[in-house]
Amino acid sequence: MSQLPVKKRALVTGGAGQDGWYLIELLRQKGYQVVAQSRRRIDPSLHGSEVAWRAGDLTDSSFLEDLLNETAADEIYNLAAVSRPAISWDIPLETAHLNALVPQQICEFIRQRAPDCRLFQASSSEIYGDSLSTTQDEETRTNPLSPYGISKAYAHQIVGAYRQQYGLHLSCGILFNHESPRRPLNFVSQKIAHAAAAVALGLTETRELDERGLPILAQGKLSLGDISVRRDFGFAGDVVEAMHLIVRHDRPADYAVGTGEAHSIADFCEIAFKVAGVDWKDHVVTDSSLVRKVDSHFTRADPSKLKSVLGWRSKVDFVGLVEMMVRERMRLLEGEPLPAGTID
Repeated sequence: MSQLPVKKRALVTGGAGQDGWYLIELLRQKGYQVVAQSRRRIDPSLHGSEVAWRAGDLTDSSFLEDLLNETAADEIYNLAAVSRPAISWDIPLETAHLNALVPQQICEFIRQRAPDCRLFQASSSEIYGDSLSTTQDEETRTNPLSPYGISKAYAHQIVGAYRQQYGLHLSCGILFNHESPRRPLNFVSQKIAHAAAAVALGLTETRELDERGLPILAQGKLSLGDISVRRDFGFAGDVVEAMHLIVRHDRPADYAVGTGEAHSIADFCEIAFKVAGVDWKDHVVTDSSLVRKVDSHFTRADPSKLKSVLGWRSKVDFVGLVEMMVRERMRLLEGEPLPAGTID
């Protein structure tokens, strides 16, 4: 009698976040057994019975070691991180531990205990800082400007060092901005989508608050910082497909993961409020208190390597992404919840 093929086993850290949601769904579709880690306990039925959840703090070395040992994963996708540069200034030591040292601990575990295990490390375009290059790729000089960017640069380089020193299948995806309806509201993209959705529904004020503790939309106005900042905005669902391609390729390597296009925050506002049928300039005001003192003002990926080696292409364009986010926020504001697991 022929035996059924053994399912691959994947560990996804930071599984409760935006990227974790899309990645877990992708891995489930491909027949993986998935173990997902989150800092806090969540509904164990999330994503169905094929996913086993483990709640705990990765900076607790005992928890991390037990998680890695018990999971015995064929593939590890390390998505867990202090994920916002602004917050990293408030908790720099936690940022350094989680974003830099935990990836090194995972590399060391693979070296000692599981040399056949493959690792995807979520790197970030923030490692480039305020780059002078018109595009950034795998060879662009790093110049991080925040505890977040510095910690991500350390992880990026230590993963590469372990790969070269020990011949392990360890890869980094240098992720440029990627958004979705599952972005938390403390990200500027989702703030814009939420405000535009509220305006579309005839609201002038929202219950949800911004980082100042004020309504995201107040008297019909959305307050933002520097709207000239330009970013390479992609769709999270496309980005996780790149993660899987990177892990499954025969040769480990680093890849810049982005669309190759850059759009300003003002561009994002224009499209979002167009969905609401209004002029964004009538509803967006700038507030100097929201301008970051240290920021990367321009990021744009050169994904040539990702396209040529792995055949990856983004499927959702910028306009489609923004429209998707606004329409989902409209559904939410109208009282129709997003599917389980959405993080607001």
